[in-house]
Amino acid sequence: MSSVLRAYAVRKEGLTRFLKPESPCYNNGTNNVLFPFSYSNGLLDISYSGNDFKSIMVDVLEMEPSSETAVAVSVMSGPHLVTSLGENFKDYIRAWRDNTIDANSPIQIHIAPQMMRVQETTISASDFATYRVSTDAPVSDRYINGSTANNYNTTYIFKTPLTISIVEGGVVKYITFRTMLDQE
Repeated sequence: MSSVLRAYAVRKEGLTRFLKPESPCYNNGTNNVLFPFSYSNGLLDISYSGNDFKSIMVDVLEMEPSSETAVAVSVMSGPHLVTSLGENFKDYIRAWRDNTIDANSPIQIHIAPQMMRVQETTISASDFATYRVSTDAPVSDRYINGSTANNYNTTYIFKTPLTISIVEGGVVKYITFRTMLDQE
């Protein structure tokens, strides 16, 4: 057997294109969707553009994140290291922990995560059917979902967990966000 055939025979298969993330999400009134995270130059934040995250999760106090969504995603990039948190993300933490977080509590990264850019697809992860009948043709072979208004539902998920520290009742507490991926 030639070395090329031998190498091909032992090659391991990678993940398929579509993954189902169990990651911080919220109900947008219709479905549970992923947090609209944004990332730039080490800064992790939440984007309010093209979504209703602020009115649902920040303006209404004590809204904790959900973790289950029917969204399937396609991975768009490798890992990006987070070195700081943006003000929109901190505003969400303050609103979520409203009755317990101390006034002027710092919200600091305790363990920095790595983030991966993903894009929501029209392939649903809500059911386990192996086929779909539709009157709408897919927009492309990548099954892109969304529009230019919402940046085609592009967001970031955690490759490694993020742990932040806050102070509640004079006691330092730690909040960890993470993503688990199921291959679709």
